[in-house]
Amino acid sequence: MGKKIFISREESKAQDFIGPLERHGAQIFAQSLITFELRHSKLHENLLRQLSQYEWLVFTSTNGVKYFFETLNLYEIPKDEIYHLKIASVGSKTQESLEQNGIKVDFVPEIFDAEHFSQAFITEAKPSNVLLVKGNLSRQVIDRKLDEELISYETITVYNTVFNEQAQDDLQHIMKYSIDAWTFTSPSSIDAFIYLQDSFEGSLSKPCFCIGHTTQQKAKEVGFTETYVPKIFTLEGLAHEVIDFYSRKGSHR
Repeated sequence: MGKKIFISREESKAQDFIGPLERHGAQIFAQSLITFELRHSKLHENLLRQLSQYEWLVFTSTNGVKYFFETLNLYEIPKDEIYHLKIASVGSKTQESLEQNGIKVDFVPEIFDAEHFSQAFITEAKPSNVLLVKGNLSRQVIDRKLDEELISYETITVYNTVFNEQAQDDLQHIMKYSIDAWTFTSPSSIDAFIYLQDSFEGSLSKPCFCIGHTTQQKAKEVGFTETYVPKIFTLEGLAHEVIDFYSRKGSHR
């Protein structure tokens, strides 16, 4: 392939993307443009001490899982307080994270995005009394659908997403390598990409690969002219979309 590909994830968390591409001869530049922090709120403790009132606990990301359990630990609430709940996960990686924490997942949609999750969850699971675990920049898709269906729910925002200011110098350095394609794993990573550099216009005409349609929408909003989304919204699916793209184009030319 011989292409220089950027991905907005730190190398240690992007191996499902990096491995397949490196085997095809690509050079990968991995840099996380956003970081996360535990969100403190007295409301959290109040919600978590009333877990018995909920039927479903819904996780939309692996970060949601991580910081949810950190919040339980912060308030010294035993993990077994959630064992009576049914657990839903928006995607397979979130499901894996839950299972690594010893939590059985009861519902995962066939297509890993909020729109498909919302419809399938309501139709198939017929939920009531939902606690939705989120980050501060999470979309409102699931919330709106629950509202439309008059399903009782609360949200708990357990983490904040912030721009990774420490990545600015590394990003500026990466820009010197004439990157052939940009790859983003969230809308907020695209916002950070724009924020963290002085000049990005030359990048916007390069192929931009996005892990899902929401990220693609953000890429188009900031000016990327050529965007692509994999059929399966995972890092591995994203890697194969890049490989297929260059196979179709004929990377030898």
